[in-house]
Amino acid sequence: MQERRIWFSILAIGILFQILAAVFMPLGLDAHVHSTYVSDEIADGDSTLDWGHLRIDGSNQSVAEEISANDKWFIWHGIIEVWFTIFGISLTSLHILGLMISFSALSVVYFCTKSLWGDKNALALTALLSIYSPLVRSTGRLYQESIIILCATIILYSIVKILRRENHKFWHLTCLIFLALVLSIKGLPAKYALYLYLPILSLELYRPEYKPVNNTTLLVIAAIISAIFVWFRMGELSSDLVIILPITIFIAGVIYLYIGTLLFSYNSSQSNTESNYLSLLSQLIFAGLCGYIAMLFLVEMETLEASREVVQNRFRYIYRYVTVLAVPLWWAQMAKEKEPAIELKNNKNKSLMSLAIALMIIINGYILTFDRGIEQLGEELHDEIEDGENILYIADPPLAMHRLYTLQLTTDPGHDRNITAYWADESINWTSILDESQISWVIMTDETTNYLDDRWVVFETKTSHDVYHLAE
Repeated sequence: MQERRIWFSILAIGILFQILAAVFMPLGLDAHVHSTYVSDEIADGDSTLDWGHLRIDGSNQSVAEEISANDKWFIWHGIIEVWFTIFGISLTSLHILGLMISFSALSVVYFCTKSLWGDKNALALTALLSIYSPLVRSTGRLYQESIIILCATIILYSIVKILRRENHKFWHLTCLIFLALVLSIKGLPAKYALYLYLPILSLELYRPEYKPVNNTTLLVIAAIISAIFVWFRMGELSSDLVIILPITIFIAGVIYLYIGTLLFSYNSSQSNTESNYLSLLSQLIFAGLCGYIAMLFLVEMETLEASREVVQNRFRYIYRYVTVLAVPLWWAQMAKEKEPAIELKNNKNKSLMSLAIALMIIINGYILTFDRGIEQLGEELHDEIEDGENILYIADPPLAMHRLYTLQLTTDPGHDRNITAYWADESINWTSILDESQISWVIMTDETTNYLDDRWVVFETKTSHDVYHLAE
């Protein structure tokens, strides 16, 4: 009973953090981009970005042109569109959406875990997920991790039902549908779900004895997958992969998963068909995600013409993709024994577990202090900028266009004010753009050289940006 009260207390703290994240954290850059796609579709029926490409491909300034979504992210955009239609286009409605998705994900994890492994495991797992820092951050930033965990949990639940041959035809269909949903949410063709479904279909055709691989084999698989991804995406293998992949495996595997996941489990030496399948599935997904993350780093290095250190720093939160493995890794432990897999009293790692929980609570408190930056600036500009006035944003290339689109939802949510924003690299002399693009507002970062003359007046802002307005 005492342990149950502890888990309830942790869950209550986690729910509080989820609510605080939705209130105080700025939306993520990706959330702003997807919201811009959706708000544009609501405005004119065509889902586009009006201010140019997100990926600059080595350019030092943007070109204002419409970039279509091409029906990618169909499900994710559909969810946002329904939400906007009901609650309106605003930052507040998006924060509430993030909170509702996170609460839904925690509820699905609880009820699915309770159905398979009992209410003690369900309470402990849900409590830990509620304070798991990547998911708290996902709530505040409206990232996709929470909805991916929701879908992945239903997929895993279906797989276990198939293994147990419980109404397996229904669960086969459910599994296939949610695989397609996950791919669509991530912007990938839903038809690829058929390929991912094949190993699951094999459970129906025959009863293979899957077993997890050892760590050495897992590292080799990750290296092979990453090499394949890089070769097909870039046409060549880069020497930087030798450095990037080990760093990715360490951060994703040790920090995000072991410290955040397996450290809490009983880690029984027993095994059975269900635990073996879930463990092997987790290993293969982990290897695939590490290869995919390493490939993305290399692509960004080439696109931005930036060093490995710069790209790894700017995209340091990309390791959060592996959070989808939190549930299967825990379930693989739960499948081994009838006793609770996550417990406090008899856990040999009790001290480390308590330290990890305290650390996650501290991290959660820290991320609530994130500066809202250019999102706040957009709100400040909303009532000041006139219809038809254009913006020039001066910043270094990594994520510059993403930040530019952070302005659109606040300055022109209805896409009816005829406002166009441009970006230019802070390393160039951008004065020619002022007349060419009829710029009325200039936003600069701290390290930007100021080429403006005395026609431009300072706009006072509570953010760290330097903002100037062309005097009439």
